[in-house]
Amino acid sequence: MLERLQRNFMVLTMTLLALVLFGAFAVSYTTTQQQLGQFVMASLDRVLDTTTPMRPYIGVLAASGDGDRHGYGQMAVYWIDIDRETGRIVGNDTAAIIGPKAVSAALSASDASDGETGYLPDFDIVWKRGATPSGERIAVANTTGIGQALSNQLYVNIAVGVAGLSVIALVMWHISRWIVRPVRLSWEAQRQFTADASHELKTPLAVILANTHILKGDLDRIPEDDRRWVESTDMEAERMKELVTSLLELSRADEDRFNRGSVYHMEDCDLSELVSGMTMQFDVVAFESGHMISEDIQGGVHVKADPGFIEKVVKILLDNAVKYSTRGDTVDVSLKVNAKRRQAVFSVRNYGDTLSPADIEHIFDRFYRTDRARSRATGGFGLGLPIAKAIVDGHDGSISCTSTDEDGTTFSFSLPMA
Repeated sequence: MLERLQRNFMVLTMTLLALVLFGAFAVSYTTTQQQLGQFVMASLDRVLDTTTPMRPYIGVLAASGDGDRHGYGQMAVYWIDIDRETGRIVGNDTAAIIGPKAVSAALSASDASDGETGYLPDFDIVWKRGATPSGERIAVANTTGIGQALSNQLYVNIAVGVAGLSVIALVMWHISRWIVRPVRLSWEAQRQFTADASHELKTPLAVILANTHILKGDLDRIPEDDRRWVESTDMEAERMKELVTSLLELSRADEDRFNRGSVYHMEDCDLSELVSGMTMQFDVVAFESGHMISEDIQGGVHVKADPGFIEKVVKILLDNAVKYSTRGDTVDVSLKVNAKRRQAVFSVRNYGDTLSPADIEHIFDRFYRTDRARSRATGGFGLGLPIAKAIVDGHDGSISCTSTDEDGTTFSFSLPMA
């Protein structure tokens, strides 16, 4: 549970940080893109403004043998003047970065377009048309450098984001351990109290049960009206003993969460043989309750587990299925191998009353019972399934429950293959 809490904290924190970084980088990239776009348009506008004297380009351009080169705001721009009456080119300015094919494509696009501006992705150029006293002027700018600048910024943002998130994730992992430490200490103190209290209750319970058994062994000496008090005391003491035993088992299962490997003695376990043996034991119980058990057990399924604890899980699930199955129905027991995930999957299904989604959500919570009156009649304290979950979790497995009117109620757990 604490590992899940720490993991959830990490996921939530890193998701929020990633969204913040993504938003910041997106705003930065968009702002740069808009500024560069405005810079291109401003360069084209200065060329189209015939009243502004041309200024030499400040910087270095690739060598060209054709015409003069001018720079407008540090961007080389090619322009063409077209006579209004004849439609002939009456003037132009060349720059080495604009090829003749690109210029021709820009002229064709300008003639075919009703708009004043356009972009030709095949040549990575932007053109803009403006009026002159004798006709019109078409300005063309090469935006390859701008595209490269935007690409470089994008790559830098991604690299910085990944590196930053990696460092933050490492720091947050240590911070998350510090944050959940009080919860861990509280949980461990609760577990220790449960274990200590259960141990302390065992002795007085043993005395009470011994005394009631002695009294029940000589009921003739007890007035008939008082015998029911002895019997009720003995019955409740037995229930109390069952509760204490369950709490001790839960405490032992929880201990492995804090001291990994201190409780479970892992070894190669023949799960097929274990499930077959437990099913055989419950055949008699099921028959007495008016049920039948159907087996579909794959042979030779081995897992690395503590056989005693896994046997406890199978017993809890079988006992649950038999108790809450409708009389006359069949309890289906299955053991299969999920080869893709390399997992052994055990499941038991009955056809009793179905569970609601709310019940399924809390079915593995401690002391949770779907029907308190029914649970009282069948016995139990709502600790069986929590014990099963704690054991399965301690074996790096998973346990789940599904319930529908058509398919009945199915409890399943999976364990890694040996």
